[in-house]
Amino acid sequence: MVKVSIIIPVYNNEKYIEQCIKSVLFQSLQEIEVVCVDDGSTDNSAKLIKRIMEEEKRVVLLQQSNQGPGIARNVGIRNAKGRYVIFLDADDYYIDKDAIEKMYNACEKYDAAVCACLKWSINGKSVKTEKLEFVTENHIDGKKFYYTDYQMDYNYINYLFLREFLLEKELFFPPYRRFEDPPFLVNVLYQAVEFIVVDACLYYYRSPVLEIRFDRDKTIELLQGLIDNLVFSRKYCLKTLFETTLWRIEYEYRNVILKNINPDDLEILNLLMQANQIIREEIGDFSYIIKPLRMILLYINQYEKKLLEQIIGKEEIVLYGAGRYGRAFLGFLKRNHLLDKTIYIVVSDLKGNKDHIETIPVITLDDLQKLGERPMFVTVGERLQPEIKRYLDKNGYREYEMVRDEFLYAISDEI
Repeated sequence: MVKVSIIIPVYNNEKYIEQCIKSVLFQSLQEIEVVCVDDGSTDNSAKLIKRIMEEEKRVVLLQQSNQGPGIARNVGIRNAKGRYVIFLDADDYYIDKDAIEKMYNACEKYDAAVCACLKWSINGKSVKTEKLEFVTENHIDGKKFYYTDYQMDYNYINYLFLREFLLEKELFFPPYRRFEDPPFLVNVLYQAVEFIVVDACLYYYRSPVLEIRFDRDKTIELLQGLIDNLVFSRKYCLKTLFETTLWRIEYEYRNVILKNINPDDLEILNLLMQANQIIREEIGDFSYIIKPLRMILLYINQYEKKLLEQIIGKEEIVLYGAGRYGRAFLGFLKRNHLLDKTIYIVVSDLKGNKDHIETIPVITLDDLQKLGERPMFVTVGERLQPEIKRYLDKNGYREYEMVRDEFLYAISDEI
């Protein structure tokens, strides 16, 4: 009996495929099969797999025209012989040799349709499974975790699934080439209701540079997957999932979206507007505009004009922030012949900072208080702004402007 089928979509992975497959074959659980689904590779991936198959009968090769990893995994699910299935990408590999055995035994012992491993590795650095950071080895044996308590959407590769459950509920990957796995995982975990966890470090993930993985077509599919999760979270009242997905649109994938859109690209713009409408309805604010849209709809140009008018009206100003955004803002002032208005650059801590930037003294907020309050422009990212705002308010600062995150991002591309 095949206990677990490991499904690996393969597309031009000749560099890593042998290491990937061998890491599976070295697992302590021997009643397994390795289902490689060649997704129309044009390199030697299929040839290398066939060579391994000559010595190892547990390796299976399925081949199809290039249709993307989601469809390839679906082919694997339908053709697998294992009682359980788990997914592995061809450029990654497994670490703990007994991880799959632990997960299989836990599912069998506790009659669970889904099991997750607790730890994994990103580029060699061990981390805990998303949103289960507090779980320790002493608290997981036999314990059931409920999806509605956590609402995770990432790291599907850390989960073992009962194949019969997937088939019975018709739980398959959407046909996207990017962001196909979060909608799958969300749907499966919600349908399963509960899952269990074992203390194992199963997976080694080679994290690529995010932006280079996306072109225009993949950005469209990314937005479709994000919209899927917005719709799903609204339908089933999954507030945490909704907030996570909104954050992914506005921060994690904002640069990807902006890089792959042009003013005439109505398809991406339409998807952003569709996502924006769902978000407006959920938060009850029909004036809300998500960050990528704000930047696309000429919001930056309007804001820049307003900002310049404010600065021109001041005799002197102070900047808060010496990081990338702060340096970008100095460049913005220089291009507009306003650099001489800046008399100080304020930082939280002088450690690691230069004494002067562009001949402007760098001081702390404590030093500035001794010199007297000046009009201040805070040039840090939006995630840091609330903390700085609280600090300024607490210390009696009244005249300061939180420079918009979207504007700082746009001008930071110029340095």
